[in-house]
Amino acid sequence: MKRILITGGAGFIAPHIIEEAVTKNWEVLAVDKLEVMKENKIKNNKVKYLVKDVRDLTVDELKSIDYIAHLAFVTNIPNSIKNPIDTTFDNINMTTILLKKSQDAGVKKIIFSSTASLYGNNPIPWKEGMKADPIEPYSWQKLSCEYLFKMWHIRYKLKTSTLRLYQVYGENQRNDTALSKFLKSRRENIPITLTETTAQSTFKTARRDFIYVKDVAKAFLATMESEKTGKGEIINIGTGIMTTMEKIAETIGGEITFIPRRNFEVEAHQADMSETYNLINWKHEVEVIQWLDNFCKKMDLK
Repeated sequence: MKRILITGGAGFIAPHIIEEAVTKNWEVLAVDKLEVMKENKIKNNKVKYLVKDVRDLTVDELKSIDYIAHLAFVTNIPNSIKNPIDTTFDNINMTTILLKKSQDAGVKKIIFSSTASLYGNNPIPWKEGMKADPIEPYSWQKLSCEYLFKMWHIRYKLKTSTLRLYQVYGENQRNDTALSKFLKSRRENIPITLTETTAQSTFKTARRDFIYVKDVAKAFLATMESEKTGKGEIINIGTGIMTTMEKIAETIGGEITFIPRRNFEVEAHQADMSETYNLINWKHEVEVIQWLDNFCKKMDLK
């Protein structure tokens, strides 16, 4: 039986990876320094929750682990802009310690959860081989950890992979995401605020490559099981399809207002998925507008 450890167990994506692992009859250890909310805990005897800082995990605790999904990270772009020193230390220090202990424990493969935002102002569609262009500390920290994962495989022979996640949505999403804020505005019957694109753009609002969280969970396990991964490679996890933020807001319903674009935002996200399909046996299954329409009906927002 395979055994997986998930850091950031109290976060948005982790519960979905846990669910997917349980369907494969894997044992799961979810680690977070925060207590997982009761409603997010998976009730299964194969799942164990550990309240602990990732940096305090011991080599002995990792010796029985086959795979690690490293999701723990101090998140939120505006927070990283406001606190660049503290967030840089916490994220890079934690990741380095985890890699060293994983190497010492003989972990088979460790997967890093990175972000497509570090493609920055590259032309779309974004390909893994493009030069990274981080335009704020959060993306730069993710990029630094990507280099750590690549170097750790080259120098220490630990099997590593990096998944660059696009605009993840779905159940249990963080309160600071745009989609979560839009839904909150709809529930409170206040206007949804969108940022406008520049005058040169053919679209009024930004376009994003939205990827469903349960599809993301399946991508993590597919990467763990693939014999083609583990060499420190970067893998796009998106759909290759762009949806405007205005279409998202219209699907939710209610009044919409517009504000000028912020300088840390790019106008379009789109993944080139060709290398992904070559490396892992995976493809997205859920489309964002259909999911969002069903979700709003379920929440009595329509």
